[in-house]
Amino acid sequence: MERIMKRLLRIRRDDSAGHVLAQLIIGIFFISMIFLAAGLIIISGKGKLFYLAGLLIGMGLAVAAVINMYDVLDAGLRLNERGAATYIRNRSLLRMALAFVVLLAAVFIDVHAFAGVTLGLISIKLSGLSNKFIRRHLTKEDE
Repeated sequence: MERIMKRLLRIRRDDSAGHVLAQLIIGIFFISMIFLAAGLIIISGKGKLFYLAGLLIGMGLAVAAVINMYDVLDAGLRLNERGAATYIRNRSLLRMALAFVVLLAAVFIDVHAFAGVTLGLISIKLSGLSNKFIRRHLTKEDE
């Protein structure tokens, strides 16, 4: 786990915010794997492939969104108040629009793909909520 954490810290700065970013990415991955295991048990037939593809796309979007949030907040700190608010709002709207387009496409492809993308995107929230657990047990930082 130490090696994974060090590689993730290379994504951005190795500071406290960089550690939180790495922990969120680890959390997204582990939560998505739990969703994957549950989905493969529950779903049958061709739905498994659509679910797997949707979950991988949703997980990829979740990781990209977390990295983008980190970058946007970092850049927003260097702007004046009005410029920062506009920049952060526009980037948030762009992330939401991208998620909406991908979810809409998944609806037209297959219901299982939609479920996978949705769960992949929800993994951002669950990763944030489980950050204390991830920090203590997976990255061993709170000892």
